[in-house]
Amino acid sequence: MTISSESIRTIDDMTQLRESVDRLDAELIDLFRLRFACMDAAARIKQDRGAVRDEKRKAEVLANVKRLSEKASIPAPTMAAIWELLVETSISYELQKWDQLRK
Repeated sequence: MTISSESIRTIDDMTQLRESVDRLDAELIDLFRLRFACMDAAARIKQDRGAVRDEKRKAEVLANVKRLSEKASIPAPTMAAIWELLVETSISYELQKWDQLRK
């Protein structure tokens, strides 16, 4: 079953709602897995370790998240804070991968 805003509005049972949340969490984890696969690729592609931390790109990502959050009518400051942690975790992960690839 595909979960949509419309299907969520029709749920009137907490068990069913919790099952939907659990499915969405599983989908989010799979999306994060793909995002970290991108970090694996970036570690492989970037020739300079110093290029891993790109403050300009980080600012672009956070601005995009704020804009998308506002458009989706969800709390933009909270989403920006979550993404700040995600980006910093991604940078740390990518640095580790970069070092591993060049041992």
